[in-house]
Amino acid sequence: MTSIRVLLSRVTTKKVPALALVVVGLVGMVGGVLAATMTITQTNYTGQAGVIRHNSGTMTINDQGLLIVSDATGISANTTATFGANGSNKNLFNGATFTAGHWMEQIVFTDTATDASSHTVTISILSGAGVPSPGTTLASVTLTLTGPGSTSTGTITNYIDLGVTSITAPITVYISST
Repeated sequence: MTSIRVLLSRVTTKKVPALALVVVGLVGMVGGVLAATMTITQTNYTGQAGVIRHNSGTMTINDQGLLIVSDATGISANTTATFGANGSNKNLFNGATFTAGHWMEQIVFTDTATDASSHTVTISILSGAGVPSPGTTLASVTLTLTGPGSTSTGTITNYIDLGVTSITAPITVYISST
């Protein structure tokens, strides 16, 4: 009992070093526990089977994948756009009525020619689609995209509301451009 009192009196006279030792010890123990129990598990998702493109026109098509509509404020549906000048990027919104929580597909178009011609782009998005099964059509849209008339790096990003909050994987996107 006397030795405990002597030990306590020594610790109380040296508060800062004793507290520092306690803190370092606690941090070390927590770090050791976390390091011993931490595991990393990789999960591969197979939500989108692929994009099938048929492009007889002059556009580059870049599928940006699936998104969820977070806010539909200010969105007005349209199916026509003209490529702008360098760095001028435009957006098209179509498909189902944009509603927060719906899935949507994002596709970016770049016109690689200097023409001012109209190009017809048809997009079909299928859920649960696999070869040879066609799946369920989530969206089917036809766009008219007009070339910039001169060399341009402008893009048109198309957002297609799929009209659903749940999707049966995989998804297949068919794009045809003339």
